[in-house]
Amino acid sequence: MVKKQKTNDKDTSELIRLFSDTWLVLDAYDKETLATKGKTKKAIKLTASGLAGAVEKFAKYLAKKEEKGGMFGVERGKDIFEGIVGGVMQSFGGKEVYPTVEEKAANLFYFIVKNHPFVDGNKRGGAFSFVWLLHKAGILDIKRIPPSTLTALTLLVAESGSKEKDKIIQLVLTLLVKK
Repeated sequence: MVKKQKTNDKDTSELIRLFSDTWLVLDAYDKETLATKGKTKKAIKLTASGLAGAVEKFAKYLAKKEEKGGMFGVERGKDIFEGIVGGVMQSFGGKEVYPTVEEKAANLFYFIVKNHPFVDGNKRGGAFSFVWLLHKAGILDIKRIPPSTLTALTLLVAESGSKEKDKIIQLVLTLLVKK
C-alpha cells in the first residue's frame, strides 16, 4: 500500500526553487531560445593523440573493473577520430569554427557519439571525451552536468536524428552556460 504524503505550500515552493534551472531550460527549448554559443574563450590544446591517450586510460580503467568489451576504444580507422578532433579544433579565415570551450566540448561529444570512430564504446567514449575536455579547460561543473545528466544527454545524442544536430548541441550548450 502506498502511503499518501501531503505536500504543503512550503514543499511546493522548495521544489520550484530546487528545479528552477529545469524550468528555464524547458522554456528555452519550447521557445527555441537555447544557447548557440559558449562563454569560455580560453586557448586549449586538443590533439587526437592526446585525447586518444586519455580514452586508452579510460579503457584500461574499465578493463580492471571488467566492464570493457574487447573492442572498446579501438579506432575503426585513424582518420575518423583524427577528423573529428581536427574538425572541432579547425579555423577558417583566421577564426576558430568553435570559438569557445563549451562549443568545442559539445561538438566533440556529438561527433564521437554519432560518427562512431570506435569499433565499440562510442557513447562511453564520447561522454568521457566531453567531460575530459571540460575538465582539461578547468570548467567542468559536476553540479551542472552530474553523472545522471551526462547519461541522459549521451542517450539523447545517440538516439537523435541528424536533422536534430543543431538543437541537441544547443541543448548541451544551454546546460553548460545558463545560470
